[in-house]
Amino acid sequence: MRLPLASAYGFLLLLVRTAALCSTAPVLGSRVVPARVRLGIALGVSLAVFAGAGSPAVSPPSGLADLLAASAGETAVGLLAGLGASWLLDAALSAGHAAGLAAGLGFSAVVDPFTGAQSTAVSQAIFVVAQGCAVALGIHREAIAWLARAAVAFPPGAPVDLPSLAIHTVGLGAVSIALSVRLAFPVMAAVLLGHAVMGVMGRMAPQLSLGAIGFSVAILAGGWALYLAAPAAAELAARAAVAAFRG
Repeated sequence: MRLPLASAYGFLLLLVRTAALCSTAPVLGSRVVPARVRLGIALGVSLAVFAGAGSPAVSPPSGLADLLAASAGETAVGLLAGLGASWLLDAALSAGHAAGLAAGLGFSAVVDPFTGAQSTAVSQAIFVVAQGCAVALGIHREAIAWLARAAVAFPPGAPVDLPSLAIHTVGLGAVSIALSVRLAFPVMAAVLLGHAVMGVMGRMAPQLSLGAIGFSVAILAGGWALYLAAPAAAELAARAAVAAFRG
């Protein structure tokens, strides 16, 4: 016979996991989303997932230490799941920053109040498009679907292999770094090619003083490459973030 206290404790642990996920997941964990809204989303999603998982009952803790340990474990699960997807989406932000610097468009870098990192107009434009693509691809639905699968695979209060989950999240961070370099490469290659061409022409005809227009060439080459590659870069980052919840 399931005790009401056991069911309430199971729901509380699931709520802790959901709240942690909503604090780090892409879009849901953004600073532009008020904390009260995130809390309301976490509460509503927890109710739906808890009912869908069969209202799992968990034996109440015997003491404060057991309660803190269970809460810390559920918090770590939610935080790590959201961080992996968030880092992959941030690849668009870092790729835009690197591409803007290479093209000579990074001199107006300011501190982004939402991410706490330096950003430029180029990086913000690509990141906003990536967020829009992620929403269009249903990253919020994938986050809820992951939570529902996780509630069945490892119910609230059950032992979780946190080291393996942490290693997986760190691996996603490494993938994010590689992805950001991959996304910024076309712009950096175009700028390098433009400088190389101008350098060769300057050596062939030094009387033309082509070095004076090198900066303009970098902006033109980088801007054209951004125009061609930015939409695909944003979509790739968004798809990688969505896939993080499916893995």
